[in-house]
Amino acid sequence: MHPLQGKWKINARSPLGDMPMVAEMNVKEDGVSFDGNVLDEKSGKSYPIVNGAIDGNKITYAITLKFGLIPLTFNLEGEFSEDNTCKGVAKAMKMEGTYEGYKLV
Repeated sequence: MHPLQGKWKINARSPLGDMPMVAEMNVKEDGVSFDGNVLDEKSGKSYPIVNGAIDGNKITYAITLKFGLIPLTFNLEGEFSEDNTCKGVAKAMKMEGTYEGYKLV
């Protein structure tokens, strides 16, 4: 099984405040792409992961969150490590934040 596969507990930090999340990553058979969902634990809303790409231990993907009626697409870049941790950055328009987390066992 690919090390990215599974559930990850994530804490994102942005100008909008801290956002606790759980991400479920589904690595495709090719081993270089993935999809899944991100659950915003505060709102209970789930958002699909799109355009997930894997290059070694680096990943890129996008999620579109809704704040009221306003959708914001966040483009994320990050990395995961063998100790089951992850970290990265998220950008949407002029907003930028960071995230870090760990794999749930």
